[in-house]
Amino acid sequence: MNQCNQTKISRGFSLIIDDSGHRKSGNFTDGVGRQYIGQLGKTDNGVVVVTSHLYDGKKSLPLDIELYKKADSLPSGKDDPDFKKKPEIAINLIDKTCFERL
Repeated sequence: MNQCNQTKISRGFSLIIDDSGHRKSGNFTDGVGRQYIGQLGKTDNGVVVVTSHLYDGKKSLPLDIELYKKADSLPSGKDDPDFKKKPEIAINLIDKTCFERL
C-alpha cells in the first residue's frame, strides 16, 4: 500500500469499522433477509456487510468487507458455525488488518 502515492497512508491514521445495509429484493443472494437497514432507518429486505477502512485525515482506503448472515437464514440458526454477530466480524476484521497488513 505504501509504495503507491494514491494508497500511501500518512502517519497517524484511524481504523474505521462500519456496518452498512443495502435494500435488496428477492432471496437468492446470500445474506438477504428482513433486517434493520440503517440507511433506511427501518427494517426491510436487504443485506448487511461489515467493512474496514484506514483514514489518515485526507483519504479513506477501503481494506476489507464481510457479509453478515442473520441466524435465521442459516440451517442451524445461532448454533451454525457460519453465524457471527457483527461485533465478532468487526474484531476479525481488526485482527486481519493488524496482523496481516500493517
